[in-house]
Amino acid sequence: MVTLLSEAPVQAEAAKDAYLNGDHAKAFTLWQRAAHAGEAEAQFNLAYMYENAQGTKRDLFAAAKWYELAAGQNYPMSQQMLSNVLRKIDRESQKALLKWLPKAEAGDPNAQLAVSQVLVSKELTSRDDVEALKWLLLAEAGTKNSTTYKRIIRLKEKLISMLDTQQVSDAKDRVENWKKLRETIR
Repeated sequence: MVTLLSEAPVQAEAAKDAYLNGDHAKAFTLWQRAAHAGEAEAQFNLAYMYENAQGTKRDLFAAAKWYELAAGQNYPMSQQMLSNVLRKIDRESQKALLKWLPKAEAGDPNAQLAVSQVLVSKELTSRDDVEALKWLLLAEAGTKNSTTYKRIIRLKEKLISMLDTQQVSDAKDRVENWKKLRETIR
């Protein structure tokens, strides 16, 4: 549905009224329509709602996207809010990495998958596709759950399609080195 320009102020007012009356779901829906139509204020408000789980599930990546779009239109405070949300994402990703890395190092395939996902998401950490592939290859070799295995294969295929031959080879070398470090000394 295309929002007509004459409808925009009416929708904006209705969204604001719904928000102030605590009907966050309705406000979210109205601001979502306006945000998709390019309204900077709606983009900012939608980002805020994503960031704070109002009318929707908390999604910091969606919040960052909408703050960035609002900032692109020079909407007040949107650049600062974008910076804040990116710092939140970074803190949460570091916690996730610290949570999963010891388990991944111990050989837990689910933790290895989780570490790989954190490493692939450039918003979460410094993106390291080769290291992410290493963890996916280890998870693939260790998982016994067919659903997890299928998920790993999909992610692995996607990641390999983005890497060159040398990077794939480097990831496989890292897997072998990881395994050698865990061999018992005779």
